[in-house]
Formats: sequence, C-alpha cells, structure tokens
Amino acid sequence: MKNLVRKSLAVLVTAMALAVAVTPVLAIGRDSADQQREKSQVISSAESHYKKGEQAYSAGEYARARREFDEALDSILLSAVNVRNDEELSVYYRSLIERINRYQIAALEQKDGGFSEQRHEPSPLDKLASLSDADLEQPAEDQTDVGGAYNFKFMAAPAVKQFVGYFTRGRGRETFEAGLRRSAKYRDMARRIFKEEGVPTDLIWLAQVESGWNPYAVSSAEARGIWQFIPSTGSRFGLSQSYWVDERSDPEKSTRAAARYLKWLSDRYHQNWELALAAYNTGEGNVDSAIARSGARDFWRLHDANFLPAETRNYVPAILAVVAIAKNASKYGFDIPRAYPYKYEAQAIVKQTDLRQLAKKLKVSYSELADLNPELQHGMTPPGKHVVRIPPSERQINPKIDSKIGGQSDETSVPQP
Repeated sequence: MKNLVRKSLAVLVTAMALAVAVTPVLAIGRDSADQQREKSQVISSAESHYKKGEQAYSAGEYARARREFDEALDSILLSAVNVRNDEELSVYYRSLIERINRYQIAALEQKDGGFSEQRHEPSPLDKLASLSDADLEQPAEDQTDVGGAYNFKFMAAPAVKQFVGYFTRGRGRETFEAGLRRSAKYRDMARRIFKEEGVPTDLIWLAQVESGWNPYAVSSAEARGIWQFIPSTGSRFGLSQSYWVDERSDPEKSTRAAARYLKWLSDRYHQNWELALAAYNTGEGNVDSAIARSGARDFWRLHDANFLPAETRNYVPAILAVVAIAKNASKYGFDIPRAYPYKYEAQAIVKQTDLRQLAKKLKVSYSELADLNPELQHGMTPPGKHVVRIPPSERQINPKIDSKIGGQSDETSVPQP
C-alpha cells in the first residue's frame, strides 16, 4: 500500500512539474498562499498524530503510541511537499524526530517493552547538507597530511581536510564517535560483502556519513537504513518495501545492494571513485549533467565551480575525511572499537507473528529480537511465511517455527541494474 501511495504521489508531482514547465501561466495560479495552506495541513496532521502518541504513551499504551508517532512522521514523508526544499517543513520534521526520540530514550531507560523499536532516527546527511564553509574550520597544521595506505585513489583536497577538522575537533566529533560505536556490529559483515563484490573495503566508511551505521536512520528525502537508499534506488537494487517489511533497513541485504550500486557506479565513471560517490548521493543523472555542462570529468572541478548540489559538494569530502580518520584513528584521538561478528540463526515463521510473542517463546528479550530484524516495520512478521533472525545461542524449535539456517547467513539476492 505504501509503495502504491509513493508511486501515486510521484506521478502527481511529475504531472505538476510538467504542467508548470509547459504552461507557466497556470503556475501563477498556484500562489504562495496555496502552498502555505498545503504545508500547514501536513504539519497539522503530523502534530495531531504526535499528540495522540503522547496521550497513548502516558496511558501506558506503548504499541498505540508507536503507531501514532510513526503516522506523524509518515504524514510528512508521504506528503506531496518536498521536505528537503522547504526550510520550515524541514525544521519541523527534525524537531518532530527529536521529540519522538526523547520518548524513545525514556522508554529504554524504563524498559517499556512495546515501544522499544525505533523506526525513525535522523540521518546525519540532513545536517551535513546544511553545512557551509563558515561552519567548517580551516585545517590545523597536523591535519595537512591525510595520506595513507588506501585501497582506492582520491585527492586530499582542502575540503577533505576541512571535514577532518569538523569530525575531529568540531561539532561533528560527537556524531562521529556515536557512529564508531555502532560500526562494531556491522563492519566485518560490510567488509566481507564489499570484498566479494569487488568494491574497495575502505569505502565501508561511507556508512559512517550516510547513517552513522544506524539501520533505523531516515532522512528528509525518505532515504532509509545504513546505506540510505531512497525508495526508487532501493527497488532498483532488489530491496523490497511494503507496509510490513522495508529491506532498506535489512543490514545484510542493503549492504549487498550498496556494494553492487557502488561497483556499478565505479564502472560507469571508469573507477573514478570521487565521481562514483557523488553519484551515489545525488544520482548518476545529476552527475552526468554536471559533467556535460562543465566539460570536466573531475569531481573537484565540478565541486569548485558549483556544478553539484551543496549536499553532494559536502558529501564526497566528508566520506574521504572519514576514511582518512579511520585509517589513522589514534592520530586524531579516536579509539575504533573492536568489531564483532554479525551472527544469528535464521528461522522461517510459517504465519504472521508478533515479535513479542516470539521473544517469549524463544526466551529472549524483545529488544534483542527486534534489533536483529530492523526491516520489520511494525514489530510483526508479514502475513505468510517469513524468515526471521534469532540469537544463535537461543534456538528453540516449536511446531509454528520451521528451522532453516544456522550460523552467519547471507541469503541476499540482489539484481544488477
């Protein structure tokens, strides 16, 4: 149903864009008052769901609170208003996520089961997109050399060094440290998959910028998961999205899809990884257009001449800075936590099941089970048969669970574009 809504909205927005392009007189009829009215309706709907969520949480109805909070966010993400291009709506969206996150933190501290899964957390990309040169410090003398033994080529341009300063001495350090902590769970898995797909393993640190290694991260452009796939690109690389399951939040499947997308982009741009990274962020169509307009197949020329969106101009040097810091962590005062294997056992559930009920049968905590299955959007498996991940030391067989796979697993089947 959500995919149908998104497709319908996409068709509507496209039609509106064409109408404006062909008949500019009609565009005048849709004045700013109409746009403001539409935006106000979106905010009003979101705020109504948020307040109902607050009331439900206060009454101890945590599942209903979670549903209302999700509806509040979806009111914005599924609207026809472009959140990223509207400053007022973008500010409201970020504040809404922060308010919901406060309930999330309180729930974790009080162990309020039923509210513990967090489907929406802000992506670092939204903050990255808003950074200006004034927000970035000039690099210190000890940051002028970011050389190292990398397994792909890139230029250590001044912008890269600026972002090294931002992540090590500036406001980005706290976000960077949080991402490092989360990376321990997924780094080895990501490195294995990138190697299998022929992508430089140093580029697993793209996830640090995209999401802080958070499978629940969502941006104002409705990009989701560790690798921040938007719906269309996720579908293009085989990640299914429905009311019940969104595989963009599946750690392994999305990692496989990200590696294959990056490999495809590197082939398109003849192993120029700076251009490939730019295209991962803004789309190959926008990069191709920038190359055609500038006559240059060099990211830094496109960067300096403002042929790319501001977010992309920040995005590429930010990733290169993160790679440089990860290779010389101690130099910048970071301690990268030891990675541990992403292991689980997979079992096929033969009919729709609430994870809370399954956790009780398996004698594991609900939060642990939900954390292993972040692609499940409502704490339940979809109707029919579905494979879930369970802690490897807690395998329990019962008539309603059909055991299938043991140990570390990667069942991903992702098509090429």
